[in-house]
Amino acid sequence: MRKLVVCMLAMVLCLITLADCFADENEIGILTQFSVTAEELNEKQVAFFSAVPFTGFRFFDTLNNLVIALESGTIGAIETDENVAGFLLAQRDGLARYNPDNIPKYEVSFCMLLREDEDELCGLLSRTIQDLEEDGTLDALRNNFIVDVIAGKEPEAVEPEQFQDAGTIKVALTGDRPPMDYFSAEGKAIGFNTALVAEIAKRIRMNVEFIPVDSGARAIALASGETDVIFWSQIGNFKDWKKADTGDQPENTIVTEPYMKSTLCYIVREDSSLVKKPIQ
Repeated sequence: MRKLVVCMLAMVLCLITLADCFADENEIGILTQFSVTAEELNEKQVAFFSAVPFTGFRFFDTLNNLVIALESGTIGAIETDENVAGFLLAQRDGLARYNPDNIPKYEVSFCMLLREDEDELCGLLSRTIQDLEEDGTLDALRNNFIVDVIAGKEPEAVEPEQFQDAGTIKVALTGDRPPMDYFSAEGKAIGFNTALVAEIAKRIRMNVEFIPVDSGARAIALASGETDVIFWSQIGNFKDWKKADTGDQPENTIVTEPYMKSTLCYIVREDSSLVKKPIQ
């Protein structure tokens, strides 16, 4: 029995040592992307890393794993947008924003991604998004499903209206972008994106089916026809959203007009040694 205990302790120590070997608090954690590797992303961001105290990116398949890595010190920061940052800071203690002054303020433009043979549907979605913007519905949805949620008010899940003899749009949800795209404790799809799609579908009189998909598998789900629409974000320092960085956009896909813009930001631990003055 004593030998068994000693062996188990030795195994635990080995695992801890291995974890430390793979930990790098100078890395930035990011959700897995489609057609770009961590090495390619690191190579593209050489100028960025010369301006901030980080050495590279590390991909994670889920937001939960990403946050756990930050809280455990495996990585030094999370790269995300202001919406997700606001949600995480409101939900979890011990985290802070890090907004370095010496790098450009990159915008994040949110849109929907479809197969290029769905150009008619893409155009219909884009026109409806523009209508929602013009009549104030998009602002109302943002306030209800983003601003209020970050402030602690949980809205009810939106049930898409059903239409007889109408087509169905299959929309992928990862649950990894709260308060835009996440699941309730009961496993129900909730968030701004679900409310937006439900409103669009009501206006164009089509049914909606939400399909749970892992973040890194969205492109495969779209290409295979398992889903018709996935949510997508483009990043850039631009005035025209069409000048965004599309380097990791899957081949043979098209995007809708953007339905929201945000700002790229970073989250660190409050006790991080990498920052001099976290912004609360």
